[in-house]
Amino acid sequence: MNLFFYGTLMDAQVREIVCGRPLDTVEPAVAQGFRRVHVAGRHYPMLLSHASGWVDGLLVTRVEPEAVHRLQVYEGWEYALHPIRVRTHSGQVVMAHVFMCPPTIRPDPRQWRLETWLLRHKRPFLRKAQALMERALKRRGGGVAGRFPRPGLAPKLRRQG
Repeated sequence: MNLFFYGTLMDAQVREIVCGRPLDTVEPAVAQGFRRVHVAGRHYPMLLSHASGWVDGLLVTRVEPEAVHRLQVYEGWEYALHPIRVRTHSGQVVMAHVFMCPPTIRPDPRQWRLETWLLRHKRPFLRKAQALMERALKRRGGGVAGRFPRPGLAPKLRRQG
């Protein structure tokens, strides 16, 4: 499976913690028709449709099923895989899947920037991601447990009224 990463998974350390090993085939790519903004109240991003927008990210090709499952555990209920087209820096258009938020997740209109996240939030985030993946691995005795449990990184939705 081909995947497009546009947020915290653009960082090699995060990818290795989540996938359990480095991913081999990673190259810069662009997704057109989107903006990258913060998830409201969080330090990680989501994509919003935007006719004239574009988002830089990474295309990772030939991702193995176990790594995809680990990524789904990491992303949790806040994200689901959706197919999109991305353009590599060489100009090739490639079909990939991207983790997108459902409409129930509230965006913050501020643009999310990897550089800012790396400076301000990466270190504590790595500890949380490591703990999340270790808990998921323990439950299944080495493999990632459960289908899509709510990770410790994601907030619970509160019902109003």
